[in-house]
Amino acid sequence: MPTWEDFRVAGRETFQKFRTPRIGEQMILEGNAFVERVLPRQIIRKLTNGEMAIYRAPFPTPESRVPTWRFPNELPIAGKPGDVYSTIEHAHMALSRSSYRKLLFVGDPGTLVSPVFGDSFAKRLNNCRVLHLGLGRHYLQEDHPEAIGKAIAEWIKDAEAIPQELSFAGRVPDRDLVRKDCKLEFKLLRESVLELVKSCGGQT
Repeated sequence: MPTWEDFRVAGRETFQKFRTPRIGEQMILEGNAFVERVLPRQIIRKLTNGEMAIYRAPFPTPESRVPTWRFPNELPIAGKPGDVYSTIEHAHMALSRSSYRKLLFVGDPGTLVSPVFGDSFAKRLNNCRVLHLGLGRHYLQEDHPEAIGKAIAEWIKDAEAIPQELSFAGRVPDRDLVRKDCKLEFKLLRESVLELVKSCGGQT
């Protein structure tokens, strides 16, 4: 996100607190705020006790919650953290140059991806289809599991049929060229992911 103003007002203050030393650690490591507050608030329907138990299971202690604290602190907002922001910019550039098919799910009003932003973002990409799911915030899979599953199944089926659809005078795209293009895109994506992992202190 270029600025904090691009972050929805409803969650802006909370995420700014998450990124504030000592306050963020207390909220997330001690209070498990990401699971107990952020998760349910970003889903339209109410999760059952059993579903919440599954989400809580991996994070029973402050030590186990470090990844959920690290994540909001690594989100690239207003140019910070600089290394992550640069990595994401590189990844977006690679994505904009890619030619493979893409599928973007959008909820309304959406939290980070609004319907308006989703449409605008997709127009800057090659071969990107936007699917508006209706009412939804951030964790769209919890509110629209069947619609997402069916859309992905149809999208894969359509993607597998592309060579036949693109055939002309009995000719199909050069598979070696397609394979080379995919390898290049994967290489760029892999480099971006490795840079992000290293920036978070991980091992590769």
